[in-house]
Amino acid sequence: MTQFDIDYKRGKQSEIQSKPDLEKIFNINLTHDEDEFAHFDYFNKFKFMMVELKTRDNTEFKNGKFLHTTRKGNVIEIDSLYFDAPKMRFAYQFNKRRRLNNLKEFDFYIVWKCSGKYFYWKINWDKKDYYNEEQFRDCGHGFKQNRDVINVKIGSITSV
Repeated sequence: MTQFDIDYKRGKQSEIQSKPDLEKIFNINLTHDEDEFAHFDYFNKFKFMMVELKTRDNTEFKNGKFLHTTRKGNVIEIDSLYFDAPKMRFAYQFNKRRRLNNLKEFDFYIVWKCSGKYFYWKINWDKKDYYNEEQFRDCGHGFKQNRDVINVKIGSITSV
C-alpha cells in the first residue's frame, strides 16, 4: 500500500467522522457526496453551499502558529495551508454556469482539520489572501509529480 493509499483512506474516514462537526460549524445539514472524484466532499443544494475537508494530522496550531511535521520528523512553521487548484477552478466554473442561467451562486469553503482542530476559508477570487504555486513533490505515489495548488495565507483562515 502506497502512502497515497494510506492518506486517501485516512481522508475518507475523516470525512465520515467530521460531518457532524462541520454541520455544527456551519449550522447547516450537509450531504456527503459519495462520488469518489467529487471536487467537494459535502454540499447543501438548498443553502447553496459546498465544503471540502482537508485532514492534516501532521499539522497543528500552537501558540498562534501553524507547525507542520514532515515525513522525516522535522517541525517547521508554515505561513499558509493549501489545497489542489482544480477545486478552485471547479468552484469558479460552477458559479459561472449558474450566473449565465440566472441562478443563485454557491458559497465554497475549504476546511482544514489540523490535529483535530478545524480551520476554514471561504473561496474568493480577489487574490489578496491566497496565491498559486506549482509544486514538484512526491504526493505519496513514490515519485515526484507536478501539482498546482492554492496557498491560503494564515491570516485569512478562520479558526473554529
